Amino acid sequence: MNSVLLDEIIYLAVLPLLSVILHLFFSRFFPCRVESRLRLTAFYILYIGVHALLHHSSLSALPLMAGNIGLILGLSLLYKGSLASRLYAAVFISAVIILSDAAVPLPHTDFGYRLGLLLSKLLMLLLVLLLRRLVKDEGRGQPTGWLGSVVLLCPCLSIAVLLQLSGSPFFQLYPQLFPVVPALLLAINLLVFLLIDRVLSAQSERSQRLLLEQQNSYYVNQYHRNREFQEEALRFRHDFNHILLGLRSRILSGEEAASTAELDALLGSTGQAQTYCNTGNPVIDSILDYKRQEASAAEIDLRMELSLPPRMMLDTAVISVILGNALDNALEAVSLIPKEQGTERYIAVHMHYLNASLFIRIQNPYSGSVLQGPGGELLTTKSDKRSHGIGLRNIRQTMERAGGLLQLAYSGQLFQLELVLFHIERDERGGGRVSEGE
Repeated sequence: MNSVLLDEIIYLAVLPLLSVILHLFFSRFFPCRVESRLRLTAFYILYIGVHALLHHSSLSALPLMAGNIGLILGLSLLYKGSLASRLYAAVFISAVIILSDAAVPLPHTDFGYRLGLLLSKLLMLLLVLLLRRLVKDEGRGQPTGWLGSVVLLCPCLSIAVLLQLSGSPFFQLYPQLFPVVPALLLAINLLVFLLIDRVLSAQSERSQRLLLEQQNSYYVNQYHRNREFQEEALRFRHDFNHILLGLRSRILSGEEAASTAELDALLGSTGQAQTYCNTGNPVIDSILDYKRQEASAAEIDLRMELSLPPRMMLDTAVISVILGNALDNALEAVSLIPKEQGTERYIAVHMHYLNASLFIRIQNPYSGSVLQGPGGELLTTKSDKRSHGIGLRNIRQTMERAGGLLQLAYSGQLFQLELVLFHIERDERGGGRVSEGE
């Protein structure tokens, strides 16, 4: 058989292994958008076909490499996750593929080329399987700031260094030493990847710990609220008989006018009791009551218009993150409005339930300007960028994982956040709809 034809047959035979490697890598960190396995297989077959066409094209090495990286970036669109995370993952696995191909130290013969095709793919597969076992973060976070720039530059610089050194006269004179360079670059990229994974995992654990602390504060507030209800009910029950006896004696003695005035005062005092949320959803009630107290302490009017059925089957972590962080951001923005400015300091919360979907709209005025990043994300105006500005990012990431919708709008010094959570079922053992308006 013709040697060139045999090389091409072996190349095409091991090419499907590359699709397996890519899917194993991406699926470890990101949930797949394509639910049908048949459709997903079709996309990867299309990738193999285009990859093979590029291989047999007359393109030079650099455009060919760029084309293959572009195909991997296209495959990353099949998976859910933030754009920055998927971009880094695509560039990283591209670097692993390129460096693995160059790191196999085999003689430049027909047999060496054919064996190298197989061994390089096996090396990629081994590295991806190893990463799947070692990583902890599972794509839940993303590197930001200078850290994000460093991790993205690492695989890009590795590819650039490999291309630069491949034409070096030293390695042309001693080609057997060249595989050392991609092997070292490959080890560096793997080490950086694992270090970033540990950093993101620590950040995720910290966020989870803060979320649990926040939830505990909500539950403590709910406990105190229920205890106040119980104490008030006990006091009323204890005094009720005495009050009735007193009123009865006054009516019998002819003091009807005084008794009526006393009844009016008694009814007025019961109507002035502290108001609480009572939608029948303990998590929402606890969060809103807790934030109402914070708003009251900051002299901010918290207005609520709630139309919710009781006993919605909510994910406690999801609703705590989005509602807690959204109200925290609103409270912080409104508290920065000077009281002497004359601007009304308020937060308006609208929540309603329709067609198994929970709609949330939070509006608040703000003072100053809104900073926007290059990707359209909002930036904190505080000097400590690391400690602040993470609330909205947490909301975005949580909404992405929950499959919800998020929309921001700000104009005329009015900020509005709209959220939609889908597939929120109800416990049918509950009662009817509960509404509250202020």
